Amino acid sequence: MAFAIACQAEPEIVTVEKVVTQEVIKEVEVPGETVVVEKEVVKEVQVPGETMVVEKEVVKTVEVPGETVVVEKEVVKEVEVEKVVEVEKVVEVEKTVELVVTPTPVIVVEAAVNAPEAMGEAGVINIAITDVAPGVGLGSAQLTDAMHYWGVGEVTMKFVDPGVVAPMLAESWELDMDMGSPVGATLKIRDDVIFHGEGLGDRSDMGGSWGPMTAADIAFTINDGNGAINTASIHWQAGDFATVFGNIPAEAIDDTTLKVTFAKDAEGNTLYDPRWDANIMNDAAQAYSVQSLNRYNTVGETEMKDTAFIGTGPLHVEEWIQDDTAVLAAVPYDHWDVNSKVDKIVFKEVGEQNAQIALMETGTIDAAPILLKSVPRMLEGGFAIADNGLAGQASISFSGNLWETEHVLFGTPLDTAAVYMRDLPWISNPSPNDSGACPAGCSDFEEGVLVRNALARAINREEINEFLLNGIGHPIYLNAFSPNNPNWQDKWNYPYDPDMARDLLAQAGYPNGFEMPLYAPNPGGYQELADAIAGYWEEIGVRTAVQKYAYSVYRPTIVARATTMPWVTECDDGKSSWPWEWPKSADHTSLTRGGFGCGLEIKVSADTWVAVAAEQDVAKKIELNNALADYLFETAPSFGVVGVPAPITYNPNKIASWPMDPALFSKWNNPESIVPVGR
Repeated sequence: MAFAIACQAEPEIVTVEKVVTQEVIKEVEVPGETVVVEKEVVKEVQVPGETMVVEKEVVKTVEVPGETVVVEKEVVKEVEVEKVVEVEKVVEVEKTVELVVTPTPVIVVEAAVNAPEAMGEAGVINIAITDVAPGVGLGSAQLTDAMHYWGVGEVTMKFVDPGVVAPMLAESWELDMDMGSPVGATLKIRDDVIFHGEGLGDRSDMGGSWGPMTAADIAFTINDGNGAINTASIHWQAGDFATVFGNIPAEAIDDTTLKVTFAKDAEGNTLYDPRWDANIMNDAAQAYSVQSLNRYNTVGETEMKDTAFIGTGPLHVEEWIQDDTAVLAAVPYDHWDVNSKVDKIVFKEVGEQNAQIALMETGTIDAAPILLKSVPRMLEGGFAIADNGLAGQASISFSGNLWETEHVLFGTPLDTAAVYMRDLPWISNPSPNDSGACPAGCSDFEEGVLVRNALARAINREEINEFLLNGIGHPIYLNAFSPNNPNWQDKWNYPYDPDMARDLLAQAGYPNGFEMPLYAPNPGGYQELADAIAGYWEEIGVRTAVQKYAYSVYRPTIVARATTMPWVTECDDGKSSWPWEWPKSADHTSLTRGGFGCGLEIKVSADTWVAVAAEQDVAKKIELNNALADYLFETAPSFGVVGVPAPITYNPNKIASWPMDPALFSKWNNPESIVPVGR
């Protein structure tokens, strides 16, 4: 069967053949250990005019010194396939700073008629997700970003077309200039927005409210989350707020006027991030959900943390049980922006992909973000697909490579000693006094560069895309730089060259390889990708133990810059559609200290971010970022593997359509826009 992939205009056709799978299960007794099940899977795929595909999967145990026994997967494949040529479209964006947004193919599938009969009420949509995150009422207590993606919270701006910033809670805004340069911004805030919930407001005709939303609520939300102002904040954007605004509080001039001031460096120079209105203040990106200052002053911080979030969107929280269920219902009044087309949405945590598929095939669940490898099965079963055109850049970040010694904004010393206590092959110590293991002589920094370059060249990205993503994704090489962007240069491609990889390891002093861990976050959808990467690295002698556990356990170690475990991640800026001229990868620098980071602090990245933020000429911004790409390609503190679209699969017998707004961060959104069948 076939389905079309379109970049808003010109289609690309991808053919998916039916796969017949035969499984043979064998029990293997491992002396002194538990019984391990080895599974051999042989798949036969008949592709007209091509060779037969044989995939062998072997599950085995690996003993990691000082670690627990973990399971890794080695994948051996032989395949000859035709490549699909993607069609690009460049979108010119008109705003204060002109942007070029790289499109990601939007999957377009006509709804079939043989999907299972849907269960339950027509206006109630049941969605399976891998994790029901904290629904706490305070952003600084790590309120989930899903609130504003799911229509409960709202932000100052949004996207209505790719790359075009449009009003949301802010009706208008303008930059505050000093000597021709932006130093801040003034926003005009709507006066017709109310908060959900019973409370102190006088809108009893609208179901009760915590009163009208004002500029003071937005200022409170930003300052509460900003890690440079509230050092206790564990807001998902604690470091991003600090990057854009520094330690300068947002200020409500009056009920409808908000003033924000951009961060300054140690010398007092303003650091203008041109993404401020398209990223940290935008519903399409990371941002925040506006919370009620009135409620905070009335019930206090503890109750805000212990009770469900109250926002301003077209949906409100009816029930929220972390790691179990979240129930969102349409607000009982005319919303200022849009009324929900569904009565209720029930999110159920279903951690296993096979369980999600089974629930969809029985009609119990109406929608789920099914992984790409299962898309053909779902399409054949009559399901439909929707997405917002965003693809995440699955990359390897070699946490622990902290190459800055002073904070790029404040000039304060950075403590990095912990990550260099052990001599690890993939970690580059920038100290000139630390020698490496190279037989010909090298520094520890150079040793790590050789090792990471070897690992980058050991991965067959094309093969991963074909086998794990059904050819729907695309290879990537540098996190935050899309090879589909017209500014991409092929010199940044890491070729698949295992012989060269082995030679680089030998040059680094590891002719027989070494052992290393690789963390695959759960949830995250990259566990199988990590297994495949481990298999390729095994072929060059790097014995990789894939670690799979809750991201909530790993996250504190990267916030603290204390881990040396590489991990599979998109980081914040690893999105296919982000413009080339934007400042790149603040989360690879000390800019986000105190909040999320990718486990890296790269001085060249930090200096380039500051330079690009200060530069007003787009061509010069691109030139600066090209030089950064050169450096990152050479040193490889992180590198890309594959671009992963993330469609959501739904039952067309329950959902007639699911229109979504363009996005820069969340891969699916706008559940309030779901059109139920029969409405």
